[in-house]
Amino acid sequence: RAAAAELGYPLVAKPPAGAGARSTFRIENDTQLERWLRVDPPGDRNPVLLEQVAHGAREPPVLAIEMVNPAADFRPLVQLAIVVVVYLGLRALSGYLGTALTLVLEGLALAALPASIAVLGVADVYWQAINPLALWQIVRALGLTYLGIVAVALVYGYGIAGLEAYAALPAWLLNALGVFAWLSLFSLLGGSLYEEREALGHEAIHAPERAARKAQQQLDGARARCVDGAYAQARGGNLAGAWQAIEHELAAGGHGFESYDWLLERLGRLDDQRLANRLAQDYLRRALGRDNGRVIEIVRQRLILDAHFRPRSAAETLRVAALMRLAGDRAGAQCLLGDFAQHFADAPAALLAAAQAETESLVTRSAPAP
Repeated sequence: RAAAAELGYPLVAKPPAGAGARSTFRIENDTQLERWLRVDPPGDRNPVLLEQVAHGAREPPVLAIEMVNPAADFRPLVQLAIVVVVYLGLRALSGYLGTALTLVLEGLALAALPASIAVLGVADVYWQAINPLALWQIVRALGLTYLGIVAVALVYGYGIAGLEAYAALPAWLLNALGVFAWLSLFSLLGGSLYEEREALGHEAIHAPERAARKAQQQLDGARARCVDGAYAQARGGNLAGAWQAIEHELAAGGHGFESYDWLLERLGRLDDQRLANRLAQDYLRRALGRDNGRVIEIVRQRLILDAHFRPRSAAETLRVAALMRLAGDRAGAQCLLGDFAQHFADAPAALLAAAQAETESLVTRSAPAP
């Protein structure tokens, strides 16, 4: 029940493997969930996988074989009508346009034919197949792939024409080659549309990955606005207001490490490192004892960007220096403790003595043997 509440309906419940479609149920609501639990309750000897169902778009960007069968679909007839009308229209206007311009327009029409077929396959209304904007959207989304499709079509066309003129092949073989060329182009176009389905706006209406990506984009946008606002206040001299904005963003993210990482990386790009240093100090206070490897990496990055960076308190500085020494980063530990007495002049005598002893230990161990 908890998994169903987290994933949301509809769900598919099925065995992990080896059972085919047996014991597979589609669950649309709580009532069906309870019914399934009574009929086939999961347990240690009856493990079950729960899968979330992604709702596909009404017109997915793939071309079905029925589209080349006039008896099964009207779209082949519509495409044929478009080709005939365009051809006859250009022939009728050739006297006014001239031979050269007519040939150019016919070439453009042939080059646009795959785009017209693609639009006819994915659009809700047939007239979009002659809409220049819809055709251009297909060409732009496919890019170089579209040029490849046109090139393959030309190779097929000239190749079959050459075989018919010079190879004296039987008619049935030429027809078979023509059918193969048409179906392979059809498959190439359909596969290209599927690969670029997101750019064409034909991705699934609802899919967990897409929802997560959209949520992450919105979160990144909100964080970027927070950083821009904080930096503007800092440049105006209002460091307290800038830090308040950052604290608000951290609270919105539950003070999670991922929020700290993102904000610290963005603030580290600024010329003024004061906000980044304060954020790193707060980050270290929360991470110490929970993820010491992360603590060491934060301090290393901070010291690269600002050699004067120190943790907020004397105790934290001493603790981080010890962690860095244990991790083999003696240079980093020495950097933190080099001015310990000056930076934390009001620290308790015990901490000052411990820092002095740690510094002497680092110097002694770092000195070369005689």
